[in-house]
Parts: sequence; C-alpha cells; structure tokens
Amino acid sequence: MSEESVSVSLGTRLEGSRVILRAPKTTDLAELRALLIRNADHLRPWSPSPPPGTNPVGFAEMGRSIARHRRDWKAGMAYVFVTLLRVPREPIVGRVALTSVTRGPFQSAQVGYWIDAGHVGRGLMSEAVNLALRFAFERLRLHRLQAAVMPNNDASRHILSTRGFRQEGYAERYLRIAGKWEDHVLYGLTLEDWRSASVASREPSDRGESDRPLTESSVEPPPMSV
Repeated sequence: MSEESVSVSLGTRLEGSRVILRAPKTTDLAELRALLIRNADHLRPWSPSPPPGTNPVGFAEMGRSIARHRRDWKAGMAYVFVTLLRVPREPIVGRVALTSVTRGPFQSAQVGYWIDAGHVGRGLMSEAVNLALRFAFERLRLHRLQAAVMPNNDASRHILSTRGFRQEGYAERYLRIAGKWEDHVLYGLTLEDWRSASVASREPSDRGESDRPLTESSVEPPPMSV
C-alpha cells in the first residue's frame, strides 16, 4: 500500500442512488449558512463548542471555513463533503467529513457527519457514509478509519456497527460538547474489516435508520459536528 498522498480533484463527485457528495464551494456559503441556522437545535447536542467570541455561522467565518476545507482537500489533509439530494437543483442537506488524514505507517482518517433534521429517518446519512467509506478505502487507499460518538447517540452507533466498525475504547471527557466535557465511545474500521463486511451493510439503502450527527472530533468546533 502506498504511503504517499493521493491527488483527488476538487471536482470529484461521489454519486449514490439518492445523494451526491462533493467538495464545498464558495457559492455554497449562503445555502450552508441557512442550513446550519435552521438546524442549530438539531446539531447543538452533538457539536463541539466553538471558541469564545466566534460566530461559526457568520458570513466571514463560513467563508474562511469553506476556504480551509478546500485548502486541506488539495493538501490531502482532509476531505470535507457537502451532501446533496440527487434531485433537480441538488439542494445541500448535510455533510460528511474525512479529517485528520495521516499517511506513513498509520494511513488513517477520522469520520464524521450530520444531516438536516427534515431528512432524518430516510437512510440518506447511511448512503452518504457508505460512499465516504468506499472513497476512503478505494480512492484514498487508507487502511484505517476512526470515529468518536457520544454513548447516548444510539443511531450513529448503529450506523457504525452495521458497517463493520469495531468498538475499541471509551474516552472520558473526550470533547467539550455544548459547553460540557462529554464521554465518547471510540470506534475503528480497517480495510480488512470493510472488505469482509456483509454486502448488505455497504448497500446505500438502509431506509428507516435514524440520522443523528456523528461527532467529527478533529475538525473545527462549529455546529459542523464531528
């Protein structure tokens, strides 16, 4: 397995039956901002606290965030995707992120995601996660993915376990969420696990699964949950 970075165009689109993943663009700013404001209550219980004095949904901060995501993508450090519905106009309904990409002997990344409250329960998050996992292992040629999720987030824990993620530990007071230090369950998935997982666990169907955000533990603290 190569230990070098893999070049991936910012124009890459991952297409499933109902969702599409692509890199965020500057032209997404207003739509993303409206989506985050609309989902503030939905995301707050799972989102890392922003630094004091910052407004994560302010125009300036949102612009800097999108620019940073694109720089990190080009540098091979992180791949943040907006999740689009596969319908006319392709509205943005969430985000999936592969962050803290590490090469060398580790070949790993962190996984996180969230979806609009109005689309919870349709299995769209499951499909988006499936696309991101395939991208990570086949396109980026990573060997390991990790995730951290709060113990009471049963929906996200189910999504992880049905995709072959293995519970590997329990971290007390792992992240400050909504102003409080919260424990997290730590999960891991290797290329071998992913390959041996059942076909059903990788199919982008899973209708009826709930779609709580999964903490993106290594990205910026705003409501873009990790």
